Amino acid sequence: MRNTVKVLSLMICGFAAGCSSEPSTNPLDSPAYVAALEKQKHAVETVKVYQVVPPNSLAVRAVMSATCGSDSVLTGADENYVLTGLKVKAFSSGADGIAEVVIKQLPDPGRHCDGNVALGGTAKAFTVQR
Repeated sequence: MRNTVKVLSLMICGFAAGCSSEPSTNPLDSPAYVAALEKQKHAVETVKVYQVVPPNSLAVRAVMSATCGSDSVLTGADENYVLTGLKVKAFSSGADGIAEVVIKQLPDPGRHCDGNVALGGTAKAFTVQR
């Protein structure tokens, strides 16, 4: 009888309170993924896009980003994804601005994108002197 009560107690704990001895295997729950998303969000909010590099800028350098598009044609969502990549690269190097952004379809002779469009972007990253 006592063992039955223990088993029932463990079952109730498992169903009602979510007790589990197994860790989550969902990669979206990993601390590294959560930290990367937080960094990306901060980069997108921090790095501003300019038409040209302002004259009072410091540490001007090139950044690049490339990816496979979501379809066989270049879309606005794909361009935005590459722009986010450029902002993250700039932010990672200490910049707070990018200018002269160019996003375009790339040749993919090795067919790395398997039917989707290959695209990439370049920009000049810099820090605006305040």
